This record gives sequence, structure tokens and C-alpha cells, in this order.
Amino acid sequence: GILILSEKYIFDDEQVHELLIDLHHDFKRANGYSELEISQKRSAIENVMRPDSIAAHKELFAKIGFSSSEVWFQFFNFGSMIAIK
Repeated sequence: GILILSEKYIFDDEQVHELLIDLHHDFKRANGYSELEISQKRSAIENVMRPDSIAAHKELFAKIGFSSSEVWFQFFNFGSMIAIK
């Protein structure tokens, strides 16, 4: 079987992680979001959505029986992975 998972990721390198968040916020601003909307959205999901790293997802996939997994799409700190059993 095949699993496709689309997620928000965290990155071990704090500088890269913050850069990707900043770029995503720039993207939102460029598409008409106000600073208030950006701030409210971040606050609303900050303690609800607990993103993991790509490495953590790969480790979990292996643990539950997937033979391989890779990122096949990424945009800032969001991406999609494919895992194959």
C-alpha cells in the first residue's frame, strides 16, 4: 500500500525553521492577509497543531511497517510525503 501525508513540518535548525515561518508569513501578506489575521491564526493553532520533523515521520513510517518514505513536495514548512509498504 501507499500512504500520502501532507503536513506542516518543524526543522531541527532553528534558523531555517524561523526563516521558513517568516517566508510563509510574507506569502500571506502578499496575498492580502493583515498582520492581525496572521497573528491570530498562529496563536489559534500554536498549541493545537503539534508538527513533527520529516525525520520523525520517516521513523514512524518505518516503525509501522513502511519500507520506504520520501518527501515528494515541499512549500516552505509544509509538505507531502509518500510512504510505501
